[in-house]
Amino acid sequence: MSRFIYEHFSLTHAVFVLFSSQVVGRELLLHLIDYLVTNYRRNSTVTRILQTSVVHILPTINPDGYARATLGDCNSVVGRYNRRMSDLNRNFNENPASAKKIEPETRAIMNWIRSNTFVLSASFHGGAVVVNYPFDYTRGNMDKMAYSKSPDDDVFVYLALNYSRSHHDMHHSINCSANEYFKDGITNGAAWYPLKGGMQDYNYYHGVMEITVELSCCKYPPAETLQVYWEKNKRALINYLQLVHMGVKGLIMDESGNPVFRAKLSIDDRYITFRSSKFGEYWRLLLPGNYILKVKARGFRDYLSQPFRVIAGRVHRLDVVLTRRNSLTTNRRKSQKSTRPEFLVRVPSRFNRHQFTTGT
Repeated sequence: MSRFIYEHFSLTHAVFVLFSSQVVGRELLLHLIDYLVTNYRRNSTVTRILQTSVVHILPTINPDGYARATLGDCNSVVGRYNRRMSDLNRNFNENPASAKKIEPETRAIMNWIRSNTFVLSASFHGGAVVVNYPFDYTRGNMDKMAYSKSPDDDVFVYLALNYSRSHHDMHHSINCSANEYFKDGITNGAAWYPLKGGMQDYNYYHGVMEITVELSCCKYPPAETLQVYWEKNKRALINYLQLVHMGVKGLIMDESGNPVFRAKLSIDDRYITFRSSKFGEYWRLLLPGNYILKVKARGFRDYLSQPFRVIAGRVHRLDVVLTRRNSLTTNRRKSQKSTRPEFLVRVPSRFNRHQFTTGT
């Protein structure tokens, strides 16, 4: 969804994607679609979101599981799996040896992710009330719960806290079982329970910052409770949509001003890379601090930026001109001062003085 869905305005529209694989998440996203569409040009925040972002929403990843799920099945014993009894959130594995085991639904999502330049994402599940962030996978003992820190851990903690503290009561650490406790309503995935082949980690490795939101203790609650879940999550969803406008963005071009498609970018020593779009655009979510951008592209010389500073509430613009390997000139940097985004990110007041630190 966007005001200009059939037009392209360079760097104007950061692309956001929302998924759901279970009942409460499906209904929540359908409510969100209705809310965004009916409030465009009526609500200033919704209008700004749709004029500055492209929001993709996929309410159901697992339609077969949804069709088989039954009311009151809080553990989703039936609805968890697709028609071939595969758990899709353990199926995102690009290992060539596992290629034949990838389900059609999973393959479709993989192709969709790779064919778009998504910036920020959220996936909605049930069975707990908490925000889960990468990594879900750990290189250690998969049977042992232990924090698996990603290179962008500072950003993920910020995103998770933003959702939790904007939620009606998630930040109060709701316990669905006696052995669960989530401080501030958030958890690292592997610290909760390690898993391999999850969509959250897959998307992150492909340049998309994704969190997983667990919405309810019961995965298939009574229909009369769905409106309550919407009201509890509405503010958190709208706030989260606005977080796509933070950090750094820019254009990757050659010396003739043509966009460089699928240039490989990274920030400082954060080993997770992300790619430029077919229009040469890139975005990366970053907290306030000093950073260095690295760019690599086939046929071009590697690029290393001068340190740039990200300021809270603003997006830093950094354009890059790459030179071909046989050129006599050197890579040029075209940087603009941090510019205010089309609207300021709205976050809870307690975030005004966050304690996160970033690398220099």
